[in-house]
Amino acid sequence: MTASEEVSHQPIPTNEGDTLAESFRYYFERSGGEVEVNESYEDDYLLDFIVTELENVHAHVNLGIHVTSEEDDLEQQKTFLKASERGVVLKSIYIELSDATSDSGGLLIAFGACLSFLFDQRYSQVDSIGIRVEENCSFNFFDLEENIERLERMSMDEDLTVGEDLAGRIIAYFTEKGFGFIQTDEERKFFFHIANVVDDDLRARLPSYVPGETIDVAFQYGGHDGKKYPKAINVSLAPEERSEES
Repeated sequence: MTASEEVSHQPIPTNEGDTLAESFRYYFERSGGEVEVNESYEDDYLLDFIVTELENVHAHVNLGIHVTSEEDDLEQQKTFLKASERGVVLKSIYIELSDATSDSGGLLIAFGACLSFLFDQRYSQVDSIGIRVEENCSFNFFDLEENIERLERMSMDEDLTVGEDLAGRIIAYFTEKGFGFIQTDEERKFFFHIANVVDDDLRARLPSYVPGETIDVAFQYGGHDGKKYPKAINVSLAPEERSEES
């Protein structure tokens, strides 16, 4: 009998005060897994624990895990994704799990998903992934980066109205393609095309743009049209940028 089969047939007792992360950790410990808890990683990257070894598995294991009952928490997902981007762990999985499901098979489903993510060849090149376990114990994997982009677009639509005045700086412009990107102080990134530039001085300056250069601009929110980045319209030099040129 394998470790995963042993766990699947032996319900894991939990204490009333256990958090989701603590309850889930028992699945790995009872399976003979080696688990590490690093308070610094938990604070900085939301890594509740890291699985470093599984019984009777000779392959190297370094899986960071976060379990939450919150669905589509943008800030949590962004923080968690940094662990993968910075190479803190080899693989990481972000698990959304209803409290109501944790005692009725949800934790077991999440456990199986972790094993699948570790050993299924379909995920061999994937460093970080999300899984959502529904109250009826159905589940699905989701791409964390794509989900973060979706949540950011939704958040932007809630915060901004089309035509709203904004300020930022051009951080990239591709002369041959005629488009670039503007970033605000809040690190929101907007796409703009030369056709969206309404300032003659800026239009004259952009063809000689140098990579790494920043240009302060004023612009308006133009919606996102389902694209990866929202659109900037009516782009012009910021007043302070114009005064520096004069």
